[in-house]
Amino acid sequence: MHLLHSYKKYTPLLNEKRFAYLCLSESLSTLGNMAQGIALAAYIFTLSQSILIFGLFLIIRFAPQFLLFSIAGNIVDKYSRRYTLTIINLLLALLTCVMAFNAHSTAIILIITLLIGIIELPYHPALSSSIPALVKKDQLGLANGLIGILTSIARVIGSAIAAFGLLNDTVIGLLIFNAITFFIAGMITWTKLPTANEDSDSVPMEGGSEESNSPVQSGLSTSITYIKRHAVLKNLIFGSFLVWGCLSITDVLLVPLLNSTIQGGEKYYGIYRFIAALGMLIGNYLAVPWRDRYLSLKRTKYGYVVPLVILSLSSMGIAFSPFILGPILYLFLWIAMFLPSNLLNVELQSTPNNIRGKVISIADALDGILFILLTGLLPYLSHFISVKKLLIAASFPFVVISLILTYSFIRSIYINKKNKGLELT
Repeated sequence: MHLLHSYKKYTPLLNEKRFAYLCLSESLSTLGNMAQGIALAAYIFTLSQSILIFGLFLIIRFAPQFLLFSIAGNIVDKYSRRYTLTIINLLLALLTCVMAFNAHSTAIILIITLLIGIIELPYHPALSSSIPALVKKDQLGLANGLIGILTSIARVIGSAIAAFGLLNDTVIGLLIFNAITFFIAGMITWTKLPTANEDSDSVPMEGGSEESNSPVQSGLSTSITYIKRHAVLKNLIFGSFLVWGCLSITDVLLVPLLNSTIQGGEKYYGIYRFIAALGMLIGNYLAVPWRDRYLSLKRTKYGYVVPLVILSLSSMGIAFSPFILGPILYLFLWIAMFLPSNLLNVELQSTPNNIRGKVISIADALDGILFILLTGLLPYLSHFISVKKLLIAASFPFVVISLILTYSFIRSIYINKKNKGLELT
């Protein structure tokens, strides 16, 4: 009964047709992308039997995000987000088809993966920046929560499809399936999203300015200055930077860890990703009450601390027991990963419309710094140290950092209560 009541709060959002179609488009795109991403990761390792090639595959998927983020932000803020999302989806459909017909060439897969990484750069900033155009500002928390839940369901289905495909060696079929989902998503965004980059509750000011408090300039330096001046946003971006860095450890080492534990263990990667998708679903379901809780505590900037503790300890634990405790810890890891997502998304979407794409692109790029660094470094180090020991060693600094931040969080609550007590006396 409580679960049914929890979902009823999303009903008014689903009655907003354009927003509902955006949810459908993103769910379809996520479903296919999840199936393809999982299948390709394990497939590349099976083809090459090289952790270096596997690490290279992960790097070229995310490196463009870090290197070309300013271009992505400019595209999102300058051009119609409707056109941007549509063109990206159609190009991804085309490239995925090309990959499907060349699935036995590691070199071609890597090249197309790099092209896909470049083309989809503006996708997340454009999608996230479009949400305030479809719902009111006070509904952003629920809107992000609903999209998170629906895309998580899509990830569960996509990961189940990927697991089936890996166990039955049907990777080409998965790629064709993904191309179809990209095409359908592109058609939905083309027909249903608004052309103008305007927020739904924006009040046009005299002279055509959308918001009186929007920065007059809209360059990259203006966006960086905006982040620096907003403590909550700055801290949440830093927290996301740490969380993604910690996630990269298991992301790059899980497949070789499974392979080193039992022969052909990488084929079970699809099952682990199915568990991850379940964790994403639970994490996104809890993300809205998580945000509400930290808002009530007036400690939103610390919303990532507990998730970082869970992530770091779970990463270390997986190394000791990848096939027994591993699945449970992997579930906890992915739940924790998405708990603070609503806090950050709402803060990002609350930035002025004329720099929103750039701010989101900067946040995405910062997420990628540690991720790319560790994804490139850990495969090289695996030649000198066992994967198990490497996973433990790489997780340890994040455990220490998370405990220091936990102390800071608890101390801030104590000081706040002490100050309130002094005010009452």
